[in-house]
Amino acid sequence: MDEIAQYWLVLKRRWLPAALVFALTTAVVTIWTYKQTEIFQAKGQVILKKTNKTSALLSSVTSAAGGGGAIGDLEGLTGSMPVNTQAEILKSLTTINGVLLELRNGKYANRPLEKKRLDKFVKKSDTFVQQLKVSSIKGTDILDVSFQDPSRELARDVVEKLMEVYIRDDRKNQRLEAEAARLFVSKELPKIENEVKTAESDIRKFKEEYNVVDLPTESVKAVETITSLNKEITSASAQLAAETSRLEGLKALFGGRDAQATIQSGLVSESPGLQKSLKELQEIEAKIATEKTRFSDNDPSILNLKEKRQALVEILQKRFKQSLIGDKQFQGKLVELQPSGIQGNLIADYAKSEAQRTSLQKQISALVYVVDAYKQRMNALPKLEQQQTALGRKLETTRTNYKTLLSKLQEIEIAENQTLGNSRIQTHAELPQEALSPKKPQNIAIGGFLGLFLGAATAFLLDGADKRIKTSEEARNLLPGYPILGQIPVFEKARQLPKLGGKSAARTPGQLVLTGINTGIDGESFRMLQTNLQFLNADDSLKVVVVSSSQSGEGKSTVAANLALAVAELGKKVLLVDADMRKPAQHLIWRQTNYEGLSNVLSGQCDRQTATTEIQPNLFLLTAGVVPPNPVILIDSVQMSTSIAQWSQEYDLVIIDAPPLTVAADAAILGTQAGGLVFVLRPGVADKESVDYAQEILTQSKLKVLGMVLNGVDLDKQNRYNHYYYSSQAARSEEGNSGSKLLTGTATNRIGR
Repeated sequence: MDEIAQYWLVLKRRWLPAALVFALTTAVVTIWTYKQTEIFQAKGQVILKKTNKTSALLSSVTSAAGGGGAIGDLEGLTGSMPVNTQAEILKSLTTINGVLLELRNGKYANRPLEKKRLDKFVKKSDTFVQQLKVSSIKGTDILDVSFQDPSRELARDVVEKLMEVYIRDDRKNQRLEAEAARLFVSKELPKIENEVKTAESDIRKFKEEYNVVDLPTESVKAVETITSLNKEITSASAQLAAETSRLEGLKALFGGRDAQATIQSGLVSESPGLQKSLKELQEIEAKIATEKTRFSDNDPSILNLKEKRQALVEILQKRFKQSLIGDKQFQGKLVELQPSGIQGNLIADYAKSEAQRTSLQKQISALVYVVDAYKQRMNALPKLEQQQTALGRKLETTRTNYKTLLSKLQEIEIAENQTLGNSRIQTHAELPQEALSPKKPQNIAIGGFLGLFLGAATAFLLDGADKRIKTSEEARNLLPGYPILGQIPVFEKARQLPKLGGKSAARTPGQLVLTGINTGIDGESFRMLQTNLQFLNADDSLKVVVVSSSQSGEGKSTVAANLALAVAELGKKVLLVDADMRKPAQHLIWRQTNYEGLSNVLSGQCDRQTATTEIQPNLFLLTAGVVPPNPVILIDSVQMSTSIAQWSQEYDLVIIDAPPLTVAADAAILGTQAGGLVFVLRPGVADKESVDYAQEILTQSKLKVLGMVLNGVDLDKQNRYNHYYYSSQAARSEEGNSGSKLLTGTATNRIGR
């Protein structure tokens, strides 16, 4: 809150420059706003279809045709319609130039001003693009089209013509795309037809080569057949085992002879011809054996016998082949068996069993062969089925593509003859009624806020650049060693003191205005000052007080005068001496002449009694007198010291109004001869450098500083209760109050003395 109060005080002190800056800024912004050219904005909307019908048709056509380089190029021409892409097309130079030329040669052909602007846009398309705005509405397929121009009619016509040209070009492009699609389909259709025929031929050749009718059914039947054949093999194998066992039993009955020899012996015994040939063969064999005992193997007789034996063997072999034995070779050994009886029956059973066993072996071999053949076929079926599926899929795909091409060709022909495009106007542009810019109320409001900001900134900058002490708080911080004897407020009332002797001093710039009776806070402030001095003078040792300041204009003379009057009203005899012979002021405050005064007394031109005037009861005034050429000589003279000593004996209190400390050495000299010095400081007038310099002088001179009086303080901010109390007290006692008169210098407290 304290900081806010400080800021408010700064603004209050610098209200005039802040107000000027505020007014100037607001005025400049207002004038600038009204001098700006009005800009109007027309708006329209274009809605886009989410899909391009021709593009969708061509996409399905290219899928059916299997893609390819030419197809990919065509797809690029008839792709989708992203909203941002269409916005860029709408802002393209081709579209813009078409719009400008149509407007220039059409509606605005006979309107020079607008035609000139259109010619400028044609030459500098960047300017047109800057005034044009095309944007998409998020989440929709709608384009916002707006154009800004000083001419509201031209702005509307540009938006309308831009949407019209865009939609017209879109329809034209749609027809061109449909035409390109139709030509492409017409070109691809014969190729797809040939692919269908090729696929049909491939599948026919496959079926003929691999004897394929219905592979799934064939697979099932093959499994069933193999299962059945395996059962037959199992049964035949069981029978073969039984016959083999029976043959082994019969073979044992014949002494383990070979079954073939036994059967041949049985057949020979039943055939007379075979028996005769066999006997002849046996005889020749006997002769060969006899002759070998007599001759060598190469003897002609033996060789002749061997030839006969060979001839008989061949004859027997032929006869064996012609018999039931079949193509069995003649074993060369026969057993003589009886052709009838048990032995004959056994031979018959033996032959039958052998025949049965041989038959079963052949049957099993045949069945195994068939099973192997079926298994090979079964193993080949998956591959055949895969090939058949691939061929069938290819055929189905080509047939589907062919049908699709035929269907899409009809749809494309229909689309080619349509007049509708992929976009339409959603909202037509209307004639704008209000200007887009400048926004006068908004600009003026901004100017006002800017003025407030700049005004406040100016106030704070000026206040920061001002080196003067602005508040009593700053004064306390700057002079912490000096007690505050009193705070004199800014006086608001002023009453003229009655003219003495029918004469009054002429007012000059910077002089004071006198007030009359004052019993409010103004007077009480001086009473409090004299009370504080009285506390310092408890032993009545303080006889002489020097009142000074750091620079002129701080109201030290007014403070000295009113302090003297406040002490005098207590019944004490007070002498007020105006020792500021460079710029005297007490004679102006008290409306007295200045022909004789301190300078005259010190120079011996008159005595003290003659120069001293009783202006109020118990209050005596010694004016400065005629301004001497070098006042410091008089101040530092023996006469001055003697006069001060005599005054201190004659009066209860001597108050000396001395020049400012930084102006001359008079105050420092007088301070050494007085009991103490009262330092007057006026916030808003005294600057820090002067106060620091004055403090340095006081320190070096080792003067006794009684305290500090803050003059011209705004006490309303410090003690509102006291102000209210004393104001009410003064109002009640103004009539009939014959108390002491307090002098206040309103002008002094404002411009200082």
